[in-house]
Amino acid sequence: MSMDHQGTDPIRQAIAAGEFQRATLLWNEYVAAILEEIRQGTCTQARMIEASELLEWASNVVQCDRAHAQSQLNTIWAASQYDPSGSTADTLVRVNL
Repeated sequence: MSMDHQGTDPIRQAIAAGEFQRATLLWNEYVAAILEEIRQGTCTQARMIEASELLEWASNVVQCDRAHAQSQLNTIWAASQYDPSGSTADTLVRVNL
């Protein structure tokens, strides 16, 4: 469970790739290491700043990803209004996924 103190890159890469399950596992390891440092009294202010910056960055990226997904859903809904049979929406789903 020993992640490098600068070990935020794998978490950032997983989030950027949309691999949220992997990012969660990496995050849990990262937090466990910080908690251990806190228990031992060795956690630095720099480490806490690093974690805070990671959280802020991750929040922004995930919000953008969610907005993009919502935009795709809005496009599918709008297309379905022009083709009541639903075939256009089915095609958009296949193309976008």
